[in-house]
Amino acid sequence: MSSQKHSRDKERRKQERKQLGKLRDLTVQPKTKERYNEGMKKFFAFLRDEGLQLPTKRDAMDSLVSDYLEYLWGQGEGRAMASSFMAGLQDSDPKLKHCLPASWRLMKTWSTHELPSRAPPLTEPILKAMVGWAFLHQHVSFALSLLVAFFGLLRTGELLSLQAWQIHMLGPDQPAVINLGLTKAGKRQGAAESITLNEVRVLQFLWQWKQSVSPHTFLTAKPHAWRSMFSDCLTKLKLTQWDFRPYSLRRGGATHLFVKCGSLDRVLLTGRWTAVKTAKIYLNSGLAMLADIQVPKSLLSPFHRIFDNHISQPPLEQAPKSRAGGRGKKRKLPKRRKGGGNLNSIFV
Repeated sequence: MSSQKHSRDKERRKQERKQLGKLRDLTVQPKTKERYNEGMKKFFAFLRDEGLQLPTKRDAMDSLVSDYLEYLWGQGEGRAMASSFMAGLQDSDPKLKHCLPASWRLMKTWSTHELPSRAPPLTEPILKAMVGWAFLHQHVSFALSLLVAFFGLLRTGELLSLQAWQIHMLGPDQPAVINLGLTKAGKRQGAAESITLNEVRVLQFLWQWKQSVSPHTFLTAKPHAWRSMFSDCLTKLKLTQWDFRPYSLRRGGATHLFVKCGSLDRVLLTGRWTAVKTAKIYLNSGLAMLADIQVPKSLLSPFHRIFDNHISQPPLEQAPKSRAGGRGKKRKLPKRRKGGGNLNSIFV
């Protein structure tokens, strides 16, 4: 019996791995591979233009790669392009790892003199204004997505892929456990990740939304539509000069949580950082940026009142079970992506 089970398991794994492909093709994510390939294409174009050839020995690569990095620096290219090239080079030939000391020294020098352009942290007052604007224009699911991303410290990709079935709640006043699956860090560790949302002001709205939609409904509209609304909101609120981006929600949530509780461990756990050093840099730079984000209260206060009116309203009625996928007739899930359903009649 055990021999038969072993054979079945082996055959199942064989079929699953056939769909996944070769191991060497799974070492990096497809989008990352695209960046690597683009970086290598530009490197080979540089060699052709300069009439250069690849050396026959790996030890001779360091000088050539260093010259290329100097070229990128002189051309005003971004550090991300140089980093993608270096990573792509080592991905194509792992044995180069210890053969490029001078090149990696140049990369370190580049990083020292050109700090990365990080998204500024969104503050809680700005978040409230954005949510108030969304309520005013009846973009309720967009307002909810802002709150979940900020207080859940979600990465933008995690937010845009979040569906109702991933959110587990026992009631409108109970914590929400959000199953994020294999995230960016989860793939490295080989384990699914989750967060627990405890913000009372968000739970009631999240519960109502979950009860009103089918399990495979996305919290947000399609990525390009959501990003467009995010940008439009900042424009209408006259906040474009601070260069906020969708990732500012995660940065702002982390900074807000640290200021509120003063616990680095709690921020690490909620934000799911594995390296303490990375989290410290993340928080320190975020806190330093807060001093430069001085938004006039006159721009925010009208929308704060709208936010407070919606958040402080009485408990919402629960949607019928049939809309929540309860014990009614089994329905076929829609194939097209939904942007959170029409909740305007519920919330406003």
